[in-house]
Amino acid sequence: PDSLGSLCNLEILNVSGNKLTGTLPDTLGSLTSLKMLNLSKNKLVGTVSDTLVTLISLGEMNIFDNSLTGILPDSLGFLSNLEILNFGNNKLTGSLPDTLGS
Repeated sequence: PDSLGSLCNLEILNVSGNKLTGTLPDTLGSLTSLKMLNLSKNKLVGTVSDTLVTLISLGEMNIFDNSLTGILPDSLGFLSNLEILNFGNNKLTGSLPDTLGS
């Protein structure tokens, strides 16, 4: 829900394995204190948005076992605190962004 974006002090969001449907909400970009995001093992569809680049504190992002499509945005490489990135078992295309690891 859009109200998720108002949780500005939230550090961990784990909703893995809940059969969530729909797309990744743009309001995730408002969670700038988030350190761990786990949306894995759901039924999420759509593309990965550039709004995730605002998650500057994020160290771990798990969004595996969904049905996400498209390419990973170059902006993911700007998440300098990111240590774990798992988009396995989706329907993504293309290659990894050149910005990852820079």
